[in-house]
Amino acid sequence: MSTIKKQGIQNALITYLGVAIGFISLMFIQPNLLKPEELGLTRILIAAASLLSTILPLGISSITTRFFPFFRNEEKKHHGYFGFMMLFPLLGTIICAVLVYCFRNTIVHQYIDQSPMFTYYFDLLLPLATIMGVNMALNAYSASLFKTTIITFLEGILSRLIFIALIVCYYYEWITLSQFIYLFVFSYLIQTVWMCVYLFSVDRPSLKIDKNYFQGVGVNKLISYGLFLTLTNVASLSLKHLDAILIGKYWDLSYVGVFAVAAYISLIIEIPLNSLERISHTKVAQGFANKDLESIKKIYYQSVKYLMLIGGILLVGIICNVHELLSLLPEEYHVGANVTIISCCAAFLNVSTGINTSIIFNSSKYIYGTVLLIVLMVLALILNIWLIPMYGMIGAAMATGALAVLYNIAKFIMILIFFKMQPYDLSSLKILTVILVSFGVANILPLMDSAIISMIVKTVVISSTYIGLTYVLKIAPEFHKYLPFHKGE
Repeated sequence: MSTIKKQGIQNALITYLGVAIGFISLMFIQPNLLKPEELGLTRILIAAASLLSTILPLGISSITTRFFPFFRNEEKKHHGYFGFMMLFPLLGTIICAVLVYCFRNTIVHQYIDQSPMFTYYFDLLLPLATIMGVNMALNAYSASLFKTTIITFLEGILSRLIFIALIVCYYYEWITLSQFIYLFVFSYLIQTVWMCVYLFSVDRPSLKIDKNYFQGVGVNKLISYGLFLTLTNVASLSLKHLDAILIGKYWDLSYVGVFAVAAYISLIIEIPLNSLERISHTKVAQGFANKDLESIKKIYYQSVKYLMLIGGILLVGIICNVHELLSLLPEEYHVGANVTIISCCAAFLNVSTGINTSIIFNSSKYIYGTVLLIVLMVLALILNIWLIPMYGMIGAAMATGALAVLYNIAKFIMILIFFKMQPYDLSSLKILTVILVSFGVANILPLMDSAIISMIVKTVVISSTYIGLTYVLKIAPEFHKYLPFHKGE
């Protein structure tokens, strides 16, 4: 647990700094320096490339997370696992290139009316997806070495600072829109180069594959697992990106931009979960490899308690301040409040179920998780196609919320049946009580003319109420010693 706590704290600090930068960027810089359709263009490019990039590595990220413990040997350079790993995105790029350009005209035809800017830059999808796919492989390798802080820095801070710099350059007309988009894609390549330099400096991996060792482990087993988990990754990413992609099909890119801003706010709630999962994936995989279910159970139980506690205060703070926050943006973005509220509820549900995804997909029961995700992907497609034309952004948020409920209930039942783990207890009920009371207190505060003063007052009241009740109810007594008003035993 010490490794998890140490890197979890480091990742959380860097991630929150990155989110602070991203929050300022997406909430204030991008809406004011980019037109909604230009912001929407960057979002739909990322969403589409992210989906394609899950196919491109052919599941090597999942293979690395699950099986790298069997190859770990610094003296033998991990039996050339790095060289084996890099073959996957190379082959995947060829396969994806064939797929993209065979269906190029069909895809472009779907977007030419509502999102012509997207079709103009469509050919950037494959290069961007290739870079993102390679980054996924490198990140999985680094995480398997328990080097996760660098990943958080590159994705959470460096990429966002570069993007802000590009936006400023475009706003002041130092570069054209085409140059801005091309440089935006190129910025992802910087992460790839940086990660390669880092890995070769801390690990010195070998490109020479130890064929005999790989045959002993079972190459076919690795490949079949990776290809099967590719379906999982595609389905999982579909749940995150289908909404933005389909909004661009039925509505113009300005709606994608507004939706991106409104939905982004809810991602703040999931930061602790994302930070913990970076290291817990490898620890859970190691636990299953060593048949150490007790360590997995401990991580699962603690993750639910602490993530629910942290996510709760973020949920109340965001929902109670969302109207004031969006009022600070250009008028086009004011309609996104309900999207934010629905997305926040879905995000809280995700964090309050802990590291259930890590447990399912690093166990021998991963096939059930994959089947579940494929079913949910189909449901996501149906719900978004049904709801977005009728309700626009709200329809996309409604679909996301419904899928979050189904997904997390199913994962809870799977872990309960397969591993006899049920992480909720009296502290969970106490946390829900604290959330409801804090929300009620915030909503009886008088209205104020200034949005900023209103947010400050609400935040102070919510934080005081939340922390005070958490202390009185002794939900996390192990942290009482860090509170300035605690007198100790």
